Amino acid sequence: MNKAIIVALVGATVLAGGCGTVLREVERLAVQPSPSVGTPTSVTSSPARAPGAADLARAAQAALGAVPGSTLTSIEAEEHGHVWEVEVVSQDGTEHQMDVRDGKVVSGPTPEDDDARDKAERSKLLSAAKLDYARAAAKITAAVPEGRITELSLDTERGRTVWEADVRTPDGTKHEVAVDAVTGEITRNNGTRT
Repeated sequence: MNKAIIVALVGATVLAGGCGTVLREVERLAVQPSPSVGTPTSVTSSPARAPGAADLARAAQAALGAVPGSTLTSIEAEEHGHVWEVEVVSQDGTEHQMDVRDGKVVSGPTPEDDDARDKAERSKLLSAAKLDYARAAAKITAAVPEGRITELSLDTERGRTVWEADVRTPDGTKHEVAVDAVTGEITRNNGTRT
């Protein structure tokens, strides 16, 4: 597909539906066969492209693969979603930090030098959580359908074990969402325009 057609389609999409629609349309066009050649057309990701659910899942899987038997406890998009800072906890309670780019670990995993108390607290938090990061992300995405998760972490809030997330919508609203990690109930969903 030539550039003029793509520009026209993107322009029309902006007028019809806004930036979130543009991202979806560009992603859709990136994998459609070109009518003149029959091969997929590639669209280079721009540095400002927001991280999506597929990016989060790829980064999480890479991090979990780097520390076998671990559990993801935190993931945050950096550099407009091109790099993810990920923390996983191994079965003995040791936290490992790493950076993931394009589904590959590019630094780490680096284990934290924790004492037995820190490891025990982490293990207790993990044993209390019934939802893993993927199910929590699905609940959050359902609560903010147009949003993209830019940060997700397991924590406690008012005595509850929760997954806390920052979610950005195409209109620039930042939602702070919390999901009870035991029941799956959304306990907080605050949106502020930035």
